[in-house]
Amino acid sequence: MCTTLAVSFLMAVPVEAQQTGNPRDDLKGLSDEFDDASTLKQWSRIFETEQSKADQLEQFDIAKTKPGWMVMVPYSSTWYMDYRGVLVYKEIKGDFVVTSNIRVARRGGDGAPRSNFSLAGLMIRTPRDVTPQTWKPGGENYIFLSLGAANRPGSFQFEVKTTVNSRSTLAVTDAGTPAAMIQIARIGNEFILLKKTPEGTWNIHQRYRRTDMPEQLQVGLTVYTDYSTASRLKPPQQNTQVIRNGRPDLVAGFDYVHFQRPALPAALQGKSLSNPAEVSDAQLLQFLGEHANN
Repeated sequence: MCTTLAVSFLMAVPVEAQQTGNPRDDLKGLSDEFDDASTLKQWSRIFETEQSKADQLEQFDIAKTKPGWMVMVPYSSTWYMDYRGVLVYKEIKGDFVVTSNIRVARRGGDGAPRSNFSLAGLMIRTPRDVTPQTWKPGGENYIFLSLGAANRPGSFQFEVKTTVNSRSTLAVTDAGTPAAMIQIARIGNEFILLKKTPEGTWNIHQRYRRTDMPEQLQVGLTVYTDYSTASRLKPPQQNTQVIRNGRPDLVAGFDYVHFQRPALPAALQGKSLSNPAEVSDAQLLQFLGEHANN
């Protein structure tokens, strides 16, 4: 069922000009155009890393449902406080910029998801050396920016979230579109989150200063859906099982993922990039957004 619906919604995506990476960039080999199904094995899965044995994706493939796309259809699951959901990632050390073109829809066809907090996006997370047996609360540290339906099911929205020691702070804004390019840049302890809708231009969505995050992070793609059902369970239960009796409503497509190193202008060296009073949005957009690969 999901495969047919996913093909339908992905075929409606307008072609976006994709960025071209610097051939000398040491992160280029981690990028994925999703045109080769064999690259699926190059992506790590958080449920495998942390040995939960609970694959919360009902459907997951590269270049199978739709050529040139990674498609994910999640079961009911969520990221909030101590709740851990789906993360498909690669480990990145040091500064980076990660960019993807994302499209979301409800399971029944085109349109916004109808279950609350059903979104897909880019995520960065501090690795945890835990198993279900050694897991303790208070250990989640991450940032993400996602597109889908958040607190208003049936409407397209953006959700941005920062979580420090499992204390989550989120903000929801209108998106008005099923598709967007999303980008996250790390420069030292500064994290810049950007977005671009098909008819719009790149803009700075949020900035964070996170001195707690280590040099090596999990960087990748997340999907989550149906918070109402997932949150009925306590985090240790939700994190380690597949919920098959919920109301998940999300089909997510990722057109590509590009990794590259940021080229910070000399004039911004030593400045606090997370402080708009010190570095303006316009200054950030000189080397991020469409200029991230220059």
